Amino acid sequence: MVRGQGEEKREVHRVVTFLDREQVDYLDKLGKDALFSTGVKFPRTRIISALIEVARKIGLNGEGLRAESELGERLKKRLSGSDSEARRLAGQIKEAAHARPA
Repeated sequence: MVRGQGEEKREVHRVVTFLDREQVDYLDKLGKDALFSTGVKFPRTRIISALIEVARKIGLNGEGLRAESELGERLKKRLSGSDSEARRLAGQIKEAAHARPA
């Protein structure tokens, strides 16, 4: 897959994951909310990719990680640590989402 104009070309890999019905429904709702409010198609893959980018940008790592719940707690703690930093990251994600082609 090649990105749109002005974006760097990068190799992407297909990753198969297993989500429960509630998780899939949530991803679909996010995508539909974006589509109906902005007209921008926002598929599951872009949502998951954006979430991974947030985790990378805030320096989330797996050192000492033992459970999925711990990962969630670390993420919440990092995002709530600085409201201004969380807002800045949210703005970057929003800009990136609008810059990507559907």
